[in-house]
Amino acid sequence: MVRRGGGIPPLEAIALTRFGKNLYVRFLNGTVPEHDLTYSDVFMVPSRSGVGSRLDVDLATADGSGATIPIVTANMTAVSGRRMAETVARRGGLAILPQDIPADVVADVITWVKSRDLVVETALTLAPTDTAGDALSLLPKRAHNAVVVVADGRPVGVATEADCLGVDRFTQLSHVMSADPFTLPAGTPPEQAFSLLHEGRHRLAPVVDGSGRCLGIMTRTGALRATLYSPPWTPRDGCGSAPRSA
Repeated sequence: MVRRGGGIPPLEAIALTRFGKNLYVRFLNGTVPEHDLTYSDVFMVPSRSGVGSRLDVDLATADGSGATIPIVTANMTAVSGRRMAETVARRGGLAILPQDIPADVVADVITWVKSRDLVVETALTLAPTDTAGDALSLLPKRAHNAVVVVADGRPVGVATEADCLGVDRFTQLSHVMSADPFTLPAGTPPEQAFSLLHEGRHRLAPVVDGSGRCLGIMTRTGALRATLYSPPWTPRDGCGSAPRSA
């Protein structure tokens, strides 16, 4: 087991770590491991800290990347794709795209990520005439686990995995969706969006523009996270999501 102290270590402590000495993380009872350890091999024992809340800690990196949280995804095809880059960027982290992807595809992914909204998540959309099987094949692609059913770009229903299970895969979504969904107007602050979803007992809601067209989707969890994490963004990055991806 190891004990981790609170606060940010001074530079001299970080330097000592490189030589096998760490003043802030140590093994209890003087134990010295005889082999390499992974996270599942140890139990972190917290020490007293002067930090009252994790929200009082600035996690922004000082390496010039602009990341507001020290999270970087691996440059593996099965890990860092367009969806992962969007999600991580929205929370302030970095996604490293695989080096074997063609340059034009990388440019397209970066442009797409920068075009995403800072708060509103990208929705999965299908038409009322699409099938439950179509929805079930799309649902794993997004954590919000819902498909917005749209007609002429406007949401007319929401279909979840629960709606699509237990029916024939060729059943049209118009027969299984929850019709006339609750929607949120574009530009609704995350705090207000969370309150509206919570008070109405809605897990999620499509976000619509002034003409009622679907712009994305907002979940209670996403609204809450948007109040805790902020992506790096400047006007030159456009009107979309976090600007940084590598």
